[in-house]
Amino acid sequence: MESDLLILIVVGVLSALYLFMILFFLIFWLKQKRFQPSTKTAKEVSVTIVVPVRNEEKGIKECIESLFNQTYPKYLYEVIVVDDYSTDDTRKIMREMDIPALRLFDLQQYLGNRGEKKPNKKEAISIGIKNAQGDLIITTDGDCLRSENWLHTMVDYFVNNNYKLITAPVVIKPAFTPLQILQQADVMTLMGITAATITAGKPTMCSGANLMYAKETFLELEGFKGNHDVPSGDDIFLMQKVHEKYADGIGFVKHFDAAVFTLPEKGLFKFLGQRIRWVSKSVGYANWWVKLQLLFAYLFNVLVIAAVAYSITKFIYTQEKFALLPGAIALGSKLFADLIFCIPVFHFFKKIWLALLLPFIEVLHIFYISFIGIISLSGRYRWRGRKVS
Repeated sequence: MESDLLILIVVGVLSALYLFMILFFLIFWLKQKRFQPSTKTAKEVSVTIVVPVRNEEKGIKECIESLFNQTYPKYLYEVIVVDDYSTDDTRKIMREMDIPALRLFDLQQYLGNRGEKKPNKKEAISIGIKNAQGDLIITTDGDCLRSENWLHTMVDYFVNNNYKLITAPVVIKPAFTPLQILQQADVMTLMGITAATITAGKPTMCSGANLMYAKETFLELEGFKGNHDVPSGDDIFLMQKVHEKYADGIGFVKHFDAAVFTLPEKGLFKFLGQRIRWVSKSVGYANWWVKLQLLFAYLFNVLVIAAVAYSITKFIYTQEKFALLPGAIALGSKLFADLIFCIPVFHFFKKIWLALLLPFIEVLHIFYISFIGIISLSGRYRWRGRKVS
């Protein structure tokens, strides 16, 4: 009986801590006001959009067309695409696009054959920035689309707030299958946490699919120096560097016009590979707050599974209703905490109906997070046709 009480106390304390963590996110999500872009940018600023690509033949044309279909003055921006050893028709499609402000660079000309079998996103971005003519840099992915007001909104926010680095929403669409719905809800929640932690002055994450910073800042901080041994993380590690040098220099654009849209991963294995790639960045985190937050979030998901399994097993053998308490407290706390955070976040993304599916999404989320934490220990995954370890 003493052991049962101890288990109940441990579950109760950890559940309370999880609830406080989510309340922290909620408070700072709500604290940040929606950005209201001006009708005209305060001053003219030149921009270079850097797009590192590998095997993006299916979406690269639409991506580039959306980049040049912007309300921002055409003479103020250019697009640099850096190809990372694509084995499909990505380069061919790019060369056939007759757009003066579109510049294509081939990574193989810089790295030779030595870069063929390893991820080179940091090198691709660095080469793009080295050749950039703009004062501001925006990185995005070759499978992303955006509204015509995207660039104006990003520049307006950056210029009017004197930030060193800003990030903005990434949205998964469309979403019809259970796996697609899980991805959409998961990424929206991550965007909410991104905005909340940045507003709190404790930036945890950002996405290189929608990231802006001054070229001068990138060069001042020596780019990705010190993080080249980690295959991914071009976004997070740069954000960490900026935060260390400029504590108040990071912002999140809370406006839907600043969002970029990307397709969900097709198939379970591609989805898991993407998530393992995301988790692999954590080995390079220098901030103890970020590490502690990620570790606790993972362990709490494992705790929920363990508590529910313990309660069900205990109830089957004893038929005592008290046995169900640990599982009910852990699962109930997670459902309640996530619901009160997700409702305003989903509302911002115009997907409030997803809150009705949250119990279903939560079950999938708990198991996939726990599973990803285990298989990511190997550090191996496949991405864009490459084996990464």
